[in-house]
Amino acid sequence: MCPLYLCPVIMRPPISVPGWLPGVRPPLSGRLPAVRPPLSGWLPAVQWVRHGSKAVTRHRKASHFEKQKLMALTQYIAPETHGPREKCRPRDKTQPGGGRAPLERLLCSQLDAVLRDCKMVAVFQRNAARADDLLRLRTRLLKHEIHIKHTFPTQVVRQCVTRSPHRSLLPLFMGQTLLVVSHPVKVREMLQGVRILPQIQLLGASVDGSVLSRQGVQSYARLQSREVLLGQLLGALTMMTSHTCALLAQHPARTSALLEQHIREQSAEQHSQAQ
Repeated sequence: MCPLYLCPVIMRPPISVPGWLPGVRPPLSGRLPAVRPPLSGWLPAVQWVRHGSKAVTRHRKASHFEKQKLMALTQYIAPETHGPREKCRPRDKTQPGGGRAPLERLLCSQLDAVLRDCKMVAVFQRNAARADDLLRLRTRLLKHEIHIKHTFPTQVVRQCVTRSPHRSLLPLFMGQTLLVVSHPVKVREMLQGVRILPQIQLLGASVDGSVLSRQGVQSYARLQSREVLLGQLLGALTMMTSHTCALLAQHPARTSALLEQHIREQSAEQHSQAQ
C-alpha cells in the first residue's frame, strides 16, 4: 500500500467579469480584467486534496480450505442429456396384467377371496358417517364375526362383484357404499349392530346365494335360528312317521279283532247246538 499524501489547497473565490450576468460564460475573445485582491476579513477555504496512488480494495481473497472442500462437494452437477427423443417419451401406463395397476390387482384378489368364502354379503349406503363411529361399529360387529370392508375403491368392488356369485348386487354400488360380510349367516346380529349408526342405510343383501331387498332382510332376521327350525322340522317328520306307522298298523289290528269276534260267535253257536 502506498502512503497517501494530503496537502491543503487554498480555494479562491470565482472570478466575476463586469458587465456579464452570473452563470453566463464570457466570450472567448477578449481580455479578462485583472483579478481584484481579496476583501478585508475574507479567509480562503481550505480543501484537502488526495495525492498518490489510490488504494485497491477489490482484490479477491482466497477462501478457507474447508470452505473450498464444502463448495466442491455441494457443486451442482447437471443431468446428462438423452440423445434420441424416443427415450424422452412418457411411459405407457398400461400394465401387462390386463391393463390394471399392481395395487388394483392385489385389491381385486383380496376381495375375490372374501366374496367367494362369505355366505352373507350386505350393501349399505354411507351418509356422512364419521371415522370414530365406523370404528365403534366395526368393533361391535367383530364380536359376532362380521367384518366391514370399506377400504376398497368402488371401481375395484364393481369389477370383483361382476365375476362373483353376488353379481345381482352390482346396481347397488353407487356412490359411497360399505360391504358387510360374514362367513356364517348372522342377519339378526348385523341389524342389531347397525342400529347404533343411523347414517348407514341397508340397500340389499345376498344370503346363501339368494338376493334379498331391505324388507326381505328384515323378514329374514325375524325368523328363528337354523338349529331351531331344523329341530321343528325333525319333530314334524317324526310325528308324521309315527302317524303313518299307526295308520299302517290299524288295519291288521282291526282285522284280527274282527276275526277274534267271529271265532267267539262261532264257538257260542256250536255250544248252543250241542246242548
